[in-house]
Amino acid sequence: MKRRLKELCILLAGLGAIGLFVLVSGIAPINASGGHWPITRWFLDYASDRSVDFHSSGIEPPPLDQPGMIRLGAATYDSNCRWCHGRPGGPAPVVAGHMTPSPPYLPGVPLDKEPRELFYIVKHGIKFAGMPAWPTQTRDDDVWPVVAFLQQLPQLDAEDYDRQVRVETESDSPVEQLAAQTCAACHGTSSSPAAGPRVPLLASQSQAYLEQSLQAFKTGTRQSGIMQPIAARLTDPQIAKLAAFYAAEPDVERETQMANVAESNRADVDELVERGKSLAHRGDRQKKIAACAACHGPGTTERSDDYPKLVGQPAWYLTQQLELLQRRARGGTDRVERMHSIADKLTAEEIEALANYYAQLPLGE
Repeated sequence: MKRRLKELCILLAGLGAIGLFVLVSGIAPINASGGHWPITRWFLDYASDRSVDFHSSGIEPPPLDQPGMIRLGAATYDSNCRWCHGRPGGPAPVVAGHMTPSPPYLPGVPLDKEPRELFYIVKHGIKFAGMPAWPTQTRDDDVWPVVAFLQQLPQLDAEDYDRQVRVETESDSPVEQLAAQTCAACHGTSSSPAAGPRVPLLASQSQAYLEQSLQAFKTGTRQSGIMQPIAARLTDPQIAKLAAFYAAEPDVERETQMANVAESNRADVDELVERGKSLAHRGDRQKKIAACAACHGPGTTERSDDYPKLVGQPAWYLTQQLELLQRRARGGTDRVERMHSIADKLTAEEIEALANYYAQLPLGE
């Protein structure tokens, strides 16, 4: 027994010495051009699949058919993902094809992952595979639309894909063309509808607020894995021009987007809106909640252009912003902390009432 134990120790020491020699000498190739051996590729794929399955086991996907979810996910994929994973009708990306391991070409290929697994991969990335983590770890609401779109991607042809992500403009104006290429797929224009209740409407916001928000996304002080990469690609002059363009837009195509309200119960809807109206215009003295309208409208009171207008914004978006403020997961300009104490005092019912009151008002009021 002692002899076998001694032989085992010698064997392990020998293997350790060989490993140390390989590590220190540098003879092991790390060049991507050589690819992986088949056994290495199998081992890495198996280990990755098992890890994703294990760590995603407790994730409960939300409904992935909510309005606008797939279109927002398509626009996000086109902005962040197609450079490595390709787009329908296009060839596999050349540069990504020379990575080791190379990212999978996704169009037309059935996915063998469940939504919870896709969410885990998109949010956390994969080590040693070139798959990056989502730019912010606090915004799961950014990630789920991508998961919803990935489930649709195998069935899309080039025409279907372009319909989701392309906004055409006949204008020769450089800023209108930039808005069509950069913003309109999600935020819409006067001739193109926005991508549903998850995105804010930019038309009629002040130029100052829009410019400050884009700069906050660009510097990462406002968190969003969707907006940060887009803003980072814009120059400061482009940000200023886009802000001026959308501030001058009178409206976008949209529907009134209230949330969590059954149309069949009109009395409850009216009561909810009235509760929101009272809170927005008079606040709550007992809870020391200031009136929203003093900074965000509506009304004729002169307000700072640094604050967003809330009228006509989708209820889902407004609700999400207040919840993000409560969790300190939104970020923004250097004035955002003023909203933290206010958001902290709001109950879920009060947030719902405020969001639905503002959502049913005409944009720009």
